[in-house]
Amino acid sequence: MPLEALHIQSVRCIKTLDLKADQRWNWLIGANGAGKSSVLEAIHILGTGQTWRRNPRHVQREDDNEYLVSAHLPDHFLALRRRGETREIRYDGESLASAWMLLDILPLQSLHDDNSHFVAGTAEDRRRVLDWGIYYADHYYGTVFRQYRRALQQRNAWLKSGYGQQPWDDGVIATGEEIQQRRQAHLATVQPEVATLWERWSGSLSGLSLHLHSGWKEGLALGDCLLRDQEQDREMGYTHSGPHRANLAFRVRGKAALDILSRGQLRVLGLAYRLAQVKILKQAGLPLPTILIDDFAAELDASARDWWVKELDLLGVQVFAAVTAAGQIPAAVSRGGHFCLAAGQLEKETAS
Repeated sequence: MPLEALHIQSVRCIKTLDLKADQRWNWLIGANGAGKSSVLEAIHILGTGQTWRRNPRHVQREDDNEYLVSAHLPDHFLALRRRGETREIRYDGESLASAWMLLDILPLQSLHDDNSHFVAGTAEDRRRVLDWGIYYADHYYGTVFRQYRRALQQRNAWLKSGYGQQPWDDGVIATGEEIQQRRQAHLATVQPEVATLWERWSGSLSGLSLHLHSGWKEGLALGDCLLRDQEQDREMGYTHSGPHRANLAFRVRGKAALDILSRGQLRVLGLAYRLAQVKILKQAGLPLPTILIDDFAAELDASARDWWVKELDLLGVQVFAAVTAAGQIPAAVSRGGHFCLAAGQLEKETAS
């Protein structure tokens, strides 16, 4: 569901900002510190209930004690206000009980410093990106994932207490194995799309492959691993085996992508994966996310930028992208909204 208009109040360096969004391309233009990332972060907060930054403190503007983000969507209005620990979310005037509901109201795919290099990042980084795609392609996955997380939290609490009979293994096993099955099925759908996108950029077949390690010993059932690890789990106070320890591996010509690709190539590979996730949603006739891109041109040469915007244009998604200068915007998609920012204020707005 694309944004039609956005209002931001007291987020980071922004005091008050209003913009009317283009249905396709929205370019946020300005020097470092101008407020481009703050606009993107505000949209991310509205669509997820939380910031994308690892340190979520002090989201509100200095000397202010609350912030507000709201948006007009087609035939709907969404707003989120936070004051201290109190958060209020309203959709068409009705209060929402959980931020989980935002994920379906305003689907977002966010690319920023903390996840733009997920291919070379941590296993947790890759799991987050993997699970994003499965959630929107298979909505029951969110239910299974929450059930597993609750069962895992309860099991870990029991491991720390050390009292009573272990009641949580069955829940962890049932939901954990289902998560693995759904992840494998999703990856089988995504992999050929990633390979096609990668080939279109590189111009040649490169033997790209994706491999999902379940998070427990290969060849054993999850229940057998929990039984095997029982003493270690009790000693350490947490569960060692399960889909929360899964890892998605990228290989090129049989070798780890991290070992043979440059930093720029790794970023393109990550972009190909994120594009493939959106492509399978489009093929299934499912709602497409709004794409948020912080520092659009970082580590990409002109050909990579042209490839990226061409693929995004083919998908027909709404995009908000930050650049430090208008010259970084590829000519092929120079249309749309151009929003020039400085010191958290909108200085100039143009549309074409």
